Amino acid sequence: MKKVLLIIIILLPMLAMAQQPKMHMKLYGGLNATTFVYKIEGVEKDVLEGWQVGGSFRVMHRRGFLEIGVVYKNYGFTVDSIPLGDGDYEAFDEPVTIRMKALEFPLTMGYIPVKKPLFKWFLYGGLVSRFSLKGKYEYKGETGTYKPSEINLNVYNLGARFGTQFDLSFFNLDFSYTIGITNAFREKARTNSHGLDLTVGILF
Repeated sequence: MKKVLLIIIILLPMLAMAQQPKMHMKLYGGLNATTFVYKIEGVEKDVLEGWQVGGSFRVMHRRGFLEIGVVYKNYGFTVDSIPLGDGDYEAFDEPVTIRMKALEFPLTMGYIPVKKPLFKWFLYGGLVSRFSLKGKYEYKGETGTYKPSEINLNVYNLGARFGTQFDLSFFNLDFSYTIGITNAFREKARTNSHGLDLTVGILF
């Protein structure tokens, strides 16, 4: 009987530890591709590349996980015109290339279909809050800087993100797609961005 009690006393803490959430810190960097969409006839969409660096905190419990992060992002898109309000637009002779610097705060959660000691596969969805900082434009060979409000852009935008990521030992590979929920411009007409992100990170 004493031996049984001793075994139970030893096993209980081990079982309790096995049920504890596992936490990781992740530092990462990567590339992005963004296209801008708005409902104006005859407007073509271009895809521009950019980059991002950031970090996140991830908590895993059984087959579920939650992750929150902060990202510094440099991305770009092109526009043929800019909404001025009341349904009016200012059209340009040729597309304007706009590059933005922003801070993103993604909050995602999901499911872990494969969970092995050295390999894990994650599927997730969530929301991304983006705060535009400042930008640079290029038009007819000339460049300049601007604040988001100066070209009628919203400083804050909310996006929906869906993606997948893989852990291989202490390395992480993440691929995600984000579609804007709120309008990019301060205008009632639907204007938003679509973005693809690919990042490589290290787990701690």
